[in-house]
Amino acid sequence: MGLQDFGEHWVDCDGVRTRYFEAGEGGPPVVLIHGGQLGDSSGGENAEDWEPTFRAFAKAGRVIAFDRLGQGYTDNPKRDEDCTMAGTVRHTTAFLKALNLGRCNLVGHSRGGYIAGAIALADPALVNACVIVDSVSAAPGEGRNSAVFATNPHAPGSLESSRFVYERYSRNTAHVTDEWLAMKQKITDLPKNREMIARMNSKLLAARFLPDFVGDRDRFFIQVNSDGFRRPVMIVWGYNDPTAPLDMGLALFDIIAKMQPRTCMHVVNEAGHFSFREQPEAFNRAVLGFLAGVDHGE
Repeated sequence: MGLQDFGEHWVDCDGVRTRYFEAGEGGPPVVLIHGGQLGDSSGGENAEDWEPTFRAFAKAGRVIAFDRLGQGYTDNPKRDEDCTMAGTVRHTTAFLKALNLGRCNLVGHSRGGYIAGAIALADPALVNACVIVDSVSAAPGEGRNSAVFATNPHAPGSLESSRFVYERYSRNTAHVTDEWLAMKQKITDLPKNREMIARMNSKLLAARFLPDFVGDRDRFFIQVNSDGFRRPVMIVWGYNDPTAPLDMGLALFDIIAKMQPRTCMHVVNEAGHFSFREQPEAFNRAVLGFLAGVDHGE
């Protein structure tokens, strides 16, 4: 279980020690950007979430998955101003440049979908194509995540809490295995992650992260509507996503497609928020097909 058999790598990104995995050869590299946010006490996300995608994509070309700033085993931000989505976008950009990837394909899930879109808009020279997966953060409207967290009866930071969240985010819960949850609990219990949870809960989440993201998100939509994406975009959405309703994905497609003709959308049936884990064969087939089309100018 996990990506350890591919070998764990580390790179310095502007002073932040960053963990990543890499496999495969050929074509523009695919960079997988996981979801969640730093200081998440109810099931933090990390590079290993992409295992079914990573293994399939490695057979088709070069693929990279990394732990985002303050998540997984990657260092926490040193400054409060980096405990934001803007700070995470800066770190991800630094990661792409540190690996000298050239133009790559960004595939981002949930919060990671916003990061992929923000980089594609701000720095298209780094991007070959952009895939946004089940992302409330990148779509117009409001998601329903809070309903899941509000009904969670378990202690924050516990394995039971993580299981509750992941199962309710999903339509098909088979991917929420004991082994996967144990791996996540080990990460949650790391001293640096417990410290990040405490930092966010004490002041940073309410005083900095959320208010800053409101402004960042507004500017994101202004740029999407005014300038548009300069690279092809694919939107992938779970038809049964309970936290990010399909209407949000359709609205995102509408605003992107108006400015970028090479925009497509794929809806995965019998899948919730983790479409790439719940229906991996359907997800992998659709995204690899899109990326192959981009490479051939289709």
